Amino acid sequence: MRLRRAQVADAEAIAGIAVRTWWHSHTAFVSPEALAGRTVENLAPRWVGRIQEPRREIWVAEAEGRVVGYAAISESTDRDATPLTGSLDALYVDPPAQGAGLGTRLLGHAEGRLRDRGSVRATLWVFAENGQARGFYEDRGWVLDAAGPGNEPQRWDEPAARYRLEL
Repeated sequence: MRLRRAQVADAEAIAGIAVRTWWHSHTAFVSPEALAGRTVENLAPRWVGRIQEPRREIWVAEAEGRVVGYAAISESTDRDATPLTGSLDALYVDPPAQGAGLGTRLLGHAEGRLRDRGSVRATLWVFAENGQARGFYEDRGWVLDAAGPGNEPQRWDEPAARYRLEL
Protein backbone atom coordinates (compact mmCIF):
# COMPACT_ATOMS: atom_id res chain seq x y z
CA MET A 1 0.00 0.00 0.00
CA ARG A 2 1.16 3.51 -0.70
CA LEU A 3 -0.10 6.92 0.32
CA ARG A 4 -0.21 9.74 -2.18
CA ARG A 5 -1.87 13.10 -2.63
CA ALA A 6 -5.30 12.81 -4.22
CA GLN A 7 -5.79 13.93 -7.79
CA VAL A 8 -8.98 15.04 -9.52
CA ALA A 9 -9.10 11.64 -11.24
CA ASP A 10 -9.54 10.06 -7.76
CA ALA A 11 -12.80 11.91 -7.01
CA GLU A 12 -15.08 9.09 -8.16
CA ALA A 13 -13.15 6.46 -6.18
CA ILE A 14 -13.23 8.66 -3.06
CA ALA A 15 -16.97 9.23 -3.50
CA GLY A 16 -17.51 5.48 -3.87
CA ILE A 17 -15.66 4.80 -0.61
CA ALA A 18 -17.71 7.50 1.14
CA VAL A 19 -20.99 5.97 -0.06
CA ARG A 20 -20.05 2.36 0.77
CA THR A 21 -18.70 3.31 4.19
CA TRP A 22 -21.80 5.27 5.15
CA TRP A 23 -24.07 2.40 4.12
CA HIS A 24 -21.82 -0.06 5.96
CA SER A 25 -21.33 1.88 9.21
CA HIS A 26 -23.94 4.61 9.56
CA THR A 27 -27.35 2.99 8.96
CA ALA A 28 -28.13 2.76 12.69
CA PHE A 29 -27.93 6.52 13.28
CA VAL A 30 -28.24 8.37 9.96
CA SER A 31 -31.67 8.81 8.42
CA PRO A 32 -32.54 6.71 5.37
CA GLU A 33 -33.15 9.95 3.43
CA ALA A 34 -29.63 11.20 4.17
CA LEU A 35 -28.14 7.85 3.16
CA ALA A 36 -30.18 7.75 -0.06
CA GLY A 37 -28.88 11.20 -1.00
CA ARG A 38 -25.27 9.99 -0.80
CA THR A 39 -24.54 8.66 -4.26
CA VAL A 40 -21.32 8.57 -6.23
CA GLU A 41 -22.98 10.82 -8.83
CA ASN A 42 -23.81 13.42 -6.16
CA LEU A 43 -20.53 13.24 -4.25
CA ALA A 44 -17.91 12.97 -7.01
CA PRO A 45 -18.26 16.61 -8.15
CA ARG A 46 -17.93 17.77 -4.53
CA TRP A 47 -14.73 15.76 -4.19
CA VAL A 48 -13.33 17.34 -7.35
CA GLY A 49 -13.84 20.73 -5.70
CA ARG A 50 -12.34 19.59 -2.40
CA ILE A 51 -9.28 18.13 -4.09
CA GLN A 52 -8.71 21.46 -5.85
CA GLU A 53 -9.08 23.59 -2.69
CA PRO A 54 -5.68 25.04 -1.80
CA ARG A 55 -6.43 25.05 1.95
CA ARG A 56 -7.23 21.33 2.05
CA GLU A 57 -5.04 18.26 1.60
CA ILE A 58 -6.55 14.94 0.64
CA TRP A 59 -4.43 11.81 0.76
CA VAL A 60 -5.41 8.43 -0.63
CA ALA A 61 -4.28 4.93 0.28
CA GLU A 62 -3.73 2.90 -2.84
CA ALA A 63 -3.37 -0.90 -2.93
CA GLU A 64 -2.81 -2.86 -6.12
CA GLY A 65 -3.54 0.27 -8.18
CA ARG A 66 -6.88 0.92 -6.49
CA VAL A 67 -7.86 3.65 -4.01
CA VAL A 68 -8.95 1.90 -0.80
CA GLY A 69 -9.08 4.79 1.68
CA TYR A 70 -8.59 8.51 2.14
CA ALA A 71 -7.97 11.23 4.69
CA ALA A 72 -8.70 14.94 4.34
CA ILE A 73 -7.15 17.70 6.45
CA SER A 74 -7.38 21.48 6.61
CA GLU A 75 -7.27 24.29 9.10
CA SER A 76 -10.15 24.08 11.53
CA THR A 77 -13.29 26.07 10.81
CA ASP A 78 -14.80 25.41 14.25
CA ARG A 79 -16.18 28.60 15.77
CA ASP A 80 -13.70 28.44 18.65
CA ALA A 81 -10.62 27.43 16.62
CA THR A 82 -7.35 29.32 16.76
CA PRO A 83 -5.02 29.70 13.75
CA LEU A 84 -2.92 26.86 15.22
CA THR A 85 -5.81 24.36 15.15
CA GLY A 86 -5.92 21.87 12.31
CA SER A 87 -8.80 19.64 11.34
CA LEU A 88 -9.13 16.03 10.31
CA ASP A 89 -12.08 16.53 8.00
CA ALA A 90 -12.53 12.93 6.90
CA LEU A 91 -10.96 9.50 7.27
CA TYR A 92 -12.54 6.54 5.53
CA VAL A 93 -11.39 3.07 4.52
CA ASP A 94 -13.41 1.00 2.04
CA PRO A 95 -15.30 -1.65 4.05
CA PRO A 96 -13.63 -4.65 2.34
CA ALA A 97 -10.20 -3.15 3.20
CA GLN A 98 -10.99 -2.38 6.86
CA GLY A 99 -9.10 -4.15 9.62
CA ALA A 100 -5.73 -4.23 7.84
CA GLY A 101 -4.24 -1.12 9.47
CA LEU A 102 -4.97 1.30 6.62
CA GLY A 103 -6.99 3.64 8.84
CA THR A 104 -4.20 3.81 11.40
CA ARG A 105 -1.66 4.52 8.69
CA LEU A 106 -3.83 7.23 7.10
CA LEU A 107 -4.47 8.80 10.51
CA GLY A 108 -0.76 8.88 11.38
CA HIS A 109 0.03 10.47 8.03
CA ALA A 110 -2.74 13.07 8.46
CA GLU A 111 -1.48 13.96 11.94
CA GLY A 112 2.05 14.37 10.58
CA ARG A 113 0.86 16.61 7.76
CA LEU A 114 -1.08 18.77 10.23
CA ARG A 115 2.12 19.20 12.27
CA ASP A 116 4.05 20.04 9.10
CA ARG A 117 1.44 22.72 8.33
CA GLY A 118 2.06 24.36 11.71
CA SER A 119 -0.86 23.02 13.73
CA VAL A 120 -0.23 22.41 17.41
CA ARG A 121 -3.60 20.74 17.98
CA ALA A 122 -6.22 19.10 15.80
CA THR A 123 -9.92 18.43 16.07
CA LEU A 124 -12.30 16.08 14.33
CA TRP A 125 -16.03 15.48 14.44
CA VAL A 126 -17.83 12.14 14.51
CA PHE A 127 -21.45 11.19 14.87
CA ALA A 128 -22.12 10.89 18.59
CA GLU A 129 -23.62 7.43 18.05
CA ASN A 130 -20.68 6.13 15.99
CA GLY A 131 -19.09 3.97 18.64
CA GLN A 132 -16.77 2.26 16.18
CA ALA A 133 -15.19 5.52 15.00
CA ARG A 134 -15.07 6.94 18.51
CA GLY A 135 -13.25 3.87 19.76
CA PHE A 136 -10.82 4.01 16.83
CA TYR A 137 -9.82 7.60 17.62
CA GLU A 138 -9.73 7.09 21.39
CA ASP A 139 -7.44 4.07 20.96
CA ARG A 140 -5.05 6.32 19.02
CA GLY A 141 -4.83 9.10 21.60
CA TRP A 142 -7.66 11.43 20.57
CA VAL A 143 -9.64 12.80 23.53
CA LEU A 144 -13.31 13.71 23.70
CA ASP A 145 -13.45 17.52 23.78
CA ALA A 146 -16.00 18.85 26.26
CA ALA A 147 -15.78 22.27 24.56
CA GLY A 148 -17.13 20.83 21.30
CA PRO A 149 -20.91 21.17 21.78
CA GLY A 150 -22.12 24.38 20.17
CA ASN A 151 -19.15 24.60 17.82
CA GLU A 152 -20.29 21.99 15.29
CA PRO A 153 -19.84 22.76 11.61
CA GLN A 154 -23.07 23.75 9.84
CA ARG A 155 -23.11 20.49 7.84
CA TRP A 156 -23.90 18.29 10.85
CA ASP A 157 -27.49 17.05 10.85
CA GLU A 158 -27.11 14.45 13.62
CA PRO A 159 -25.69 14.79 17.16
CA ALA A 160 -21.91 15.02 16.95
CA ALA A 161 -18.91 14.64 19.25
CA ARG A 162 -15.66 16.54 18.86
CA TYR A 163 -12.30 14.98 19.56
CA ARG A 164 -8.97 16.74 19.90
CA LEU A 165 -5.32 15.81 19.81
CA GLU A 166 -2.34 17.86 20.92
CA LEU A 167 0.19 17.54 18.12
